[in-house]
Amino acid sequence: MSLARIIAMGIGVCLGPLAAQDCPPVSRVLPNGTLDGSLDADSCQLGDGTPYTPYRLDLAVRGQIKIALSGNTGDITLTLRDSSGVKIDSGAGVLRPIEAGSYTLLVNGRAAGQTGSYTVNTSFTGEPGMLCASFPNIGGSQLVTGQVPGSGCLAPDGTPYEAYTLTTDGAGTLTVAVTSQDFTPAIAIRSIDGYTVSPPSPSPVNVVLAGDSQYLLIVSSADQSTGAYQIVNSFQAAADETCRSQRTLAAPDSDSNAITASSCFVTIAGSGDQSYYNYYDLALTDAGLVSASAVSGDFTATLNLLDAAGNTLAYDSGGGGSDAQGNVQSSLRAWLPAGSYRLQIVSDLPSGGQYALQYQFQAGSPQPCTAVTLQPVDQSVGTLTAAGCRTSIGLADLYSLTLPSAGTVDLEIDSGAFDAILAVRDNKDNLIVSEEDVSGLGVAHVTADLPAGVYTVAGGATSGAGNYYLTARFAAHDIADCTFAQSLDLNGGFIQRLGPRSCTGANGQPVDYYSFTLAADSLVLAVMTSSEVDGYLTLYDATGNQVRSDDNTYGSNDPLIVQYLPAGAYKLAARAASATVGGLYEVDLRTVTGPRPPFCTPISTVTPGDTVSGVITYTGCQYTDNVFADVYQMNLTADAAIDLQLNSSEFDAYLVLLDSKGAVVDEDDDSGGSTNARITRTLPAGTYFIVAEPFGDYTSHGAYSLVTKAGQ
Repeated sequence: MSLARIIAMGIGVCLGPLAAQDCPPVSRVLPNGTLDGSLDADSCQLGDGTPYTPYRLDLAVRGQIKIALSGNTGDITLTLRDSSGVKIDSGAGVLRPIEAGSYTLLVNGRAAGQTGSYTVNTSFTGEPGMLCASFPNIGGSQLVTGQVPGSGCLAPDGTPYEAYTLTTDGAGTLTVAVTSQDFTPAIAIRSIDGYTVSPPSPSPVNVVLAGDSQYLLIVSSADQSTGAYQIVNSFQAAADETCRSQRTLAAPDSDSNAITASSCFVTIAGSGDQSYYNYYDLALTDAGLVSASAVSGDFTATLNLLDAAGNTLAYDSGGGGSDAQGNVQSSLRAWLPAGSYRLQIVSDLPSGGQYALQYQFQAGSPQPCTAVTLQPVDQSVGTLTAAGCRTSIGLADLYSLTLPSAGTVDLEIDSGAFDAILAVRDNKDNLIVSEEDVSGLGVAHVTADLPAGVYTVAGGATSGAGNYYLTARFAAHDIADCTFAQSLDLNGGFIQRLGPRSCTGANGQPVDYYSFTLAADSLVLAVMTSSEVDGYLTLYDATGNQVRSDDNTYGSNDPLIVQYLPAGAYKLAARAASATVGGLYEVDLRTVTGPRPPFCTPISTVTPGDTVSGVITYTGCQYTDNVFADVYQMNLTADAAIDLQLNSSEFDAYLVLLDSKGAVVDEDDDSGGSTNARITRTLPAGTYFIVAEPFGDYTSHGAYSLVTKAGQ
């Protein structure tokens, strides 16, 4: 049966209280830890009216996570979301493989008005032989608690450690104090590219840092013991540093100011351009609603609201419309618990200019967004204003869509006033699918095959506000179960077109399934490549449990999974990373039978005078630059001059020399002549690790020789 319906969106409808917004995750749950909390009348609410509390979960390496509830477990559930808001898992507990990255954990009441206390226990085990690369943020002035070991991170010599990414606002002196009742802490500071700024030292550590930079703060145990610790950071701006807080805002407040060459700035990666900003501190003694707006006749402002660690909680660019003079106004709202925060005003022009800031704070409980029910009438015009809901996708109007049967929903938002984004969420506000205008045309379009149910449609803006057309079409039809999986040959590939003839995935989008069987334990590489589809790969075991997934970790728009697997049957799901009309792509599978490779643990120990030969392939270490590499250990019993040479006729050679804790000592590309790499220097006695890799991406591979000599 086929039914076409045009569903219009309301015009200028009041979407509930002005204070309506989703609650961002402010508190952090550790990979291994325990936290206590409660749901009450002041809790945030999902679209179905149930209370929830969000927590941020940061994982620096992939592994296995277990999350369990204690307390009123019959009345409370858990939902684990990825960074885009898609539900990864839910229930009274979570036990699953998980990729490195940032997640949101919701503790959610089962019914509206649900109250009660709870305890969340987390347990995480990192996959052995992997390198940690994505660390949680830490503020220049912040108190943080942690656990060693906690995140599954190990230095090359096997020492467990915890690390944080610190971004400076200008130059100054950082003081780090780490205390523990369980062990003697050691603190190290490195540049973001791994070089030592301050070697591992007892607490406290004082170090002078340059502006416009990121650093790694590393905590480990100096006495090999383990346990809990507490970090207290304090950053003092240099005397001549002009990047400073304009002041601490106290509501109601306002400021007329300017962004100039003396303001703070960050260098945009890949371009070298600089983006200038001013910032203000917020000190909230009570929970409540933060509201801020900025208007300028010289530039379009972007407002960023950050927590104490530097994570972005809310943002807006042009969402406040225009003032009486036609100047673009940006505005944001966010409900926040008591604590320390920061408000940034960023100029879209290097020249900056004058701006006017307004700030308000209202203590009280969070107010949920209200969705307007869709009506089956013709296409309508809506208006996105500052009164709209503040969601995880930004400023948006919400609509409730009830599908009486399964079918295809076709949604489009079209605006000449703002850069559009369109999202479909389930009745628990979990993202199902979204599409963002990336061409500057003001149009976002989503087509999804969905089962009967209640959904929320969010029509929003990544930048700007104003009038829009929002239309929806629905064609009722059965969604066939997909039982077919194309057989993949081991060490083979398959070319396919993602589109209408594909299966339907959980996000309502096309997905193709592939099956393969391993007769013996093997290392498996699966890659999806396409010039038409931004690919996404998921690996499942024989029982349907997810083993691995990847978007574009190892290549632009091309997902790649490398995993050691026991003998058995497996399935790959190939789809687009977001809403898509489909296109041609290729899935390739490569396998190597045998024992588990060492990955990023050393494959052997070398001494000056040795020459070793090897082959770079996917059986090696997935290094932090996403290139496959081989790692060797080198022990020096006395100070020595060394000469390291990496030679290859099959790839552009690159050498990295690490100390025993993983700090970069030296690196080189072409000093060995042609495309060969060479490092010559005098080193103190100790243990070192040599990383031999191509200068390129994950497609670079081939044979090489590593020559280690005593220097002259």
